[in-house]
Amino acid sequence: MPASQTETIKYFTTQETEKFLSKIVDTRDKAIFCLMYYLGLRCTELVNLKMEDLRMEDGRIFIRAAKNGVSGEYVLPKECKKLIKDYLPIREAKIRKMRLQTSTLFISNKGGTLTARQIHRLFQTYCKKARIKDETKHHPHTLRHSIAVAMANGGTPVEVVQIHLRHRKIDSTMVYFQISNQRRHEMQEQALSGAWVARI
Repeated sequence: MPASQTETIKYFTTQETEKFLSKIVDTRDKAIFCLMYYLGLRCTELVNLKMEDLRMEDGRIFIRAAKNGVSGEYVLPKECKKLIKDYLPIREAKIRKMRLQTSTLFISNKGGTLTARQIHRLFQTYCKKARIKDETKHHPHTLRHSIAVAMANGGTPVEVVQIHLRHRKIDSTMVYFQISNQRRHEMQEQALSGAWVARI
């Protein structure tokens, strides 16, 4: 994999991800960005989620894949399940108050469907609150890259990451493992340059 291809991938470290998520207080927004991180959702996949896609009792969620990806049902992480459970009564109260008729899971403050642009603005707001200085990371797609790199670093098989990201071709997934290998090489070089290593 050419180095130039991996350099275009912007992702949060684990510490940056935790810092970013810790700055989100709003229940809906926290549910949105936790889903985007844990399930590697694209903005389009997030805004297309419907109430009927949720199977809370079984801890499952159906995702309509974007970019010719593979749609399917996925495990709903317990962190996301709790946040969605907290959000649903808020959503229901807003629907009753505004007399809305919508099956969209995440609705805007004005009662409409959230747009990718609105999610992007929200993401930038929380990046600034988390003091993430690298502005090239101020895009919601960073969360998708972040979970992929985290899974690769954790030793998850490439086929599992491919399914998780809804990639049709495994080549699209391999870039994250190249990043993981680069990081391992950097850590190895750092370890071997330490004062505790014998020198010739």
